[in-house]
Amino acid sequence: MTGWYTLFGLFYLVILLGQSVQAEVQTRYYELEITENTINPDCSNYTSPVFLVNKQMPGPPIKGNQGDTLNILVRNGLPPNSEHRNDVSIHFHGIRQYGSNGADGVPLLTQYAISPGEEFVQEFQLLNQAGTFFYHAHVGLQQETVFGPLIIYESEEANPEILQQEDVSSLVAGESVYDAEHVFVLSEWWHRPRLEFEDFLMGPTFTFLPEAHSVLINGRTIQDTANIAPTCGGYDVTHVQPNKTYRVRVIGATTFRTLGFAIANHNLTIIEVDGELVKPYTVNELEVAPGQRFSVLIQTNNDVDDYAVGVVRRWSDNLARPTNGQAILRYIEPAAIAAAAPNNSTSETESRGVLRLKRPIIMTPPKNQPAYESIESEVPHWLWDNIEPLNGPDPVTLEPASRTMKLRSIDRRLPDGTTRWQVNGIAYTEEMGATKEPILYSVLNKTRALPGKYDTTNTNGYDPSLRTYPVYNLEVLDIVIQTTHMPGEPCRSHPWHTHGHSHWEIAYGQGEYDHERDGEIRNIQNPLLKDITMIYPMIDPEFPLTGTSPVGCGWSKIRIVADNPGIWAVHCHNTPHMLMGMMIALEESPELISSQ
Repeated sequence: MTGWYTLFGLFYLVILLGQSVQAEVQTRYYELEITENTINPDCSNYTSPVFLVNKQMPGPPIKGNQGDTLNILVRNGLPPNSEHRNDVSIHFHGIRQYGSNGADGVPLLTQYAISPGEEFVQEFQLLNQAGTFFYHAHVGLQQETVFGPLIIYESEEANPEILQQEDVSSLVAGESVYDAEHVFVLSEWWHRPRLEFEDFLMGPTFTFLPEAHSVLINGRTIQDTANIAPTCGGYDVTHVQPNKTYRVRVIGATTFRTLGFAIANHNLTIIEVDGELVKPYTVNELEVAPGQRFSVLIQTNNDVDDYAVGVVRRWSDNLARPTNGQAILRYIEPAAIAAAAPNNSTSETESRGVLRLKRPIIMTPPKNQPAYESIESEVPHWLWDNIEPLNGPDPVTLEPASRTMKLRSIDRRLPDGTTRWQVNGIAYTEEMGATKEPILYSVLNKTRALPGKYDTTNTNGYDPSLRTYPVYNLEVLDIVIQTTHMPGEPCRSHPWHTHGHSHWEIAYGQGEYDHERDGEIRNIQNPLLKDITMIYPMIDPEFPLTGTSPVGCGWSKIRIVADNPGIWAVHCHNTPHMLMGMMIALEESPELISSQ
């Protein structure tokens, strides 16, 4: 297996180098400044000082073509805090960071958190990746407001900049052709200060995760249309022309909740998941987990009108599914665009099918509302079995694994009254394995012992001396992610995210994974390469409904190929769960990590 994968990697490298000669590869520079500002994104009576990127939410988009290098300076413009709770870091979600582990943005794994008044440069090349990504804070609950889109175009033919050329009228990604593109970023907004929220989660009064007061689309919504604040900016409005094809990028920047996303009277044809092109597959509603991204094509062949872009809760147990998350897709006739000339204050510009009209303030939801799937349609594993990679499954998904390790998560009330999520009996903290400096720094400084001195056979791969999970060069590693619950209590869904790697989900099942019984299960025919996999609640009906110990209630098996030396986080992307310990660190081939 190793020899085959190495040859395949060399073959791909030759192709990539050949393409890079023809493409105009460049280094693109960005600056992100984190400051504290007071906002009221849901037009309520609640305002709060929060952390923002360049004084906006979402933060500014970062864009590049595949093969480009991004040089991003992150500046911490926050006031000092004696407890370091104004320290920040930025993670570029979904970017594998080949050869640039130091740019991954995880405090005390790959870098120190950036203190107020300091700055940090993260530079990385966009190798073998294209599609829809985003960046977000990776400290505490800062992600609630510190996030923004990161778009990597498959080629120059997919970059909207090419529409400025007179002989170009459409964009191309894989087999898909479209006229223009738009981005919808989904997030959540709580009416409570971040630090108080963090203290609640980590303290002895924690009971359950509270719902966000509002779900935001592109940083806006209206919490209560009957009680609107005087300074309300209204719903986010996206303009489209009739009889066009648009690529719509949907980014799940939510902190907690998985959402169903739909656009009234429009089908959504999925063409990309987590940065990988897929065979077109049409749905009415997307299931968007925290950290998940999609590209869909929509056809604007309806009457000229306003259409609601909306979201509902999914996997919310007995909680009502509707939310206040709304935005507006507004059709604009070409004649109306011409009337809105540049001298008219209602228009900025219109260029070759890309509308940039000044956003109107609309505070009434459109009459055209999405028709969401019924709750009976909410079944484990959604429609993932029907979505196929554009070029078919990767042969590595058919090979035997080098080994399998299991990550079994339980939530446990500790003697001090606090609650922690433990993975294989251990709740992760940022200080694990790095009491004085980030693990990556210790590896590069050669002050850290190499893996191999401790037998991890009976610890599911965990090395207690290093407090990481060692991974060896080019091994094919299967990771079983097991969720649990107390009998009689709800079983929760968990969206797990891998840093440094995209992965293939190759199997899933109910109850508790048993390797002797379940090790050969392969019930996903066309595994997708993605970086978020949802572990769905799948209770085994044969398990007892009573008891005092957690029992398994669903598992998924994901596969990675260890081709990227580094220190990589693997965690639940429900941010409160991660903060409460639902995370591990892979220590991959540290002897091969080069200075970065």
